[in-house]
Amino acid sequence: MKFHRILPALCLCLYFCLASGASAQDFTINEFVSSITIKEDSSITVRETLAVEFHRPRHGIYRDIPYRYQDSYGSSIQTPIDIISVTDGSDRKVTYRVSRAGNIIRVRIGDAEQYISGLQKYEITYRVQNAVLFFDDHDELYWNVTGNDWNALIKKATSRVSLEGRKTKQHWASCYTGRKGSRESACRYIPGDNFIEFLSQTGFMPGEGFTIAYGWDKGIVSPPSSIRKFIWMMNPDQNWVFMLPLLSFVIMISLWMRIGRDPRVRESVTVMYSPPQFDNKPLTPAEVGAMVDEDLDPRDMTATIVGLAVRGYIRIEETKKEGLIFDSTDYYLRKLKEADASLSLFERQLMQDIFGSLQGKMVSEMKNTFYRNIPSLKSMLYEGLVQKKYFATSPDNVRKTYLVAGGILTIGTIGLLSTLLGDRLGDVRPFIVGVLAGLPIIGLAKYMPAKTRAGSAVYMHILGFQEFLNRAEKDQLARMKDQNLFSTFFPYALALDVADNWAKAFEGIYQEQLDWYLSSSSLRTFNSVGFNRSFHAAVSDMSRAVYSAPRGSGSGGGGSSGGGFGGGGGGSW
Repeated sequence: MKFHRILPALCLCLYFCLASGASAQDFTINEFVSSITIKEDSSITVRETLAVEFHRPRHGIYRDIPYRYQDSYGSSIQTPIDIISVTDGSDRKVTYRVSRAGNIIRVRIGDAEQYISGLQKYEITYRVQNAVLFFDDHDELYWNVTGNDWNALIKKATSRVSLEGRKTKQHWASCYTGRKGSRESACRYIPGDNFIEFLSQTGFMPGEGFTIAYGWDKGIVSPPSSIRKFIWMMNPDQNWVFMLPLLSFVIMISLWMRIGRDPRVRESVTVMYSPPQFDNKPLTPAEVGAMVDEDLDPRDMTATIVGLAVRGYIRIEETKKEGLIFDSTDYYLRKLKEADASLSLFERQLMQDIFGSLQGKMVSEMKNTFYRNIPSLKSMLYEGLVQKKYFATSPDNVRKTYLVAGGILTIGTIGLLSTLLGDRLGDVRPFIVGVLAGLPIIGLAKYMPAKTRAGSAVYMHILGFQEFLNRAEKDQLARMKDQNLFSTFFPYALALDVADNWAKAFEGIYQEQLDWYLSSSSLRTFNSVGFNRSFHAAVSDMSRAVYSAPRGSGSGGGGSSGGGFGGGGGGSW
């Protein structure tokens, strides 16, 4: 196909593309007039008058004004902005709404229930802080008058900058036009008596803008104090809401000190040579472990299984299975007798959950299945401790209450702040504040369960017993002349995480051969350290098995267009 044959078609397509792009613009800004007054305290007042022509019915326009910038060093600069008024240019107020999103303030002008068209005028007046630059030889306002983010044509733009107070002897001035970063200067300026006027000599397409720089003698405008700069940096107008998480933290600490701490029953730990008892029955290893950290963890469960073995209810049998390269080890839990009244409700339920109607079970068979029993076992253990009056309320219920309260506070704070103050705070702050407000409650929930005085006394007894298990000396153990002492207290040593030291203490002391654990390589003489080392694998396997769950459970010419403060843009709605 010849080029001259397709040229008319290409031109026609280009025409329609340009025409559709122009028609897509809902309005044109015929004139953008900015009047800026620089106060002696370095604040500035900006009055923007926009003569707008709507090409089809719309509700009005919106004006986006940045209030947070980054300097050339990457530091954040805040320029607090207060919207003073919005009128129709004849001092008649119009409907508008101010909101914040990211780094901009959006002034949306118009009535959602009313459409307008044709020629309209809008006058937006606002005050800006921290926008004046202070140099060694002069002070300066570097200001993006129109902004470069309008999605409409701006036919003409002018700006008048006035100084309040003493007159300046010298002027520094420059102006820039075009897209962001452009050094084009299709504009001019006219100095006056303590003011200067900037006039554009071209219109501005979407993405283009008008930027000015005006400098004056030092001493006319006072620099802001360090305190004011600090306040601007802290942005209290928006960031005051971060006091809510601090308040939440203070309240939670107060609650913990008042109702979450255990009562003090004595100052120091006294060594105890046996576990605490209730109704002349020693507490189970699971109860002892739960009294220490107020939780039922895998170590407590394993210690209870070992305790049942020590007391003759089950036997733990090590089994080996030959492999091509390595042998695998498993453990068989054999039920020797039925659970009876001498066991606690928790121990009876544990045996039922392990065996059911069977006489034995491999530990490997419990993986990814036994975990379903953990919640009910936890509940039963905690209920037993409450019945013994060691806790006024189940520790698990206390934790859940605070976790739910933290979740409700998080969601409620996000919802309330977004609904009531979302326009002022922006989109992100309500979410961050809500999460931070809930964190102290959620984070401290695990520390909120509190023991009773009786529970604190038992806790101190357990610490004394733990001290004995952890620091027992050979001669002391030898004098006790108990050939089953190692086995008797070994489940408690597991629950209290001192099994290694308990085993070392019996090195060289005769103890009866264990009948509750059968190893594939049994020794003639019992060796506590060797046994503890080999039994560690069994403990690890049982701990993993009972809790394992399948996956899925759950100015100066150095500027450019678009530089300086001010800027932004807008559109119609």
